[in-house]
Amino acid sequence: MKLINILLISSLLCVMTGCSKMNNHHSQQSQTHDVAWFKQHQKILMQTLTQCSNNPAKYRNHPECINAQQAANDIVAGDPVPLPADMAHPKE
Repeated sequence: MKLINILLISSLLCVMTGCSKMNNHHSQQSQTHDVAWFKQHQKILMQTLTQCSNNPAKYRNHPECINAQQAANDIVAGDPVPLPADMAHPKE
């Protein structure tokens, strides 16, 4: 009887440990990266853009896809150039 209880308890602990590791892995993957992060990790940026463009109906409004697209736009456009003072505030 004691052996059965020990096996049951240890099996339960193994299952619970496995489930908690899976939940931790899932929560790490669901973290949304910002635009600056994507600019520094261009390989992952390209992977994300590929995934997003392969299924736009599913990912169109996903924060990860929006941030990846903005990072790609910023990289292509280059650093923003400030406008001259007279153009920034036109006279009416």
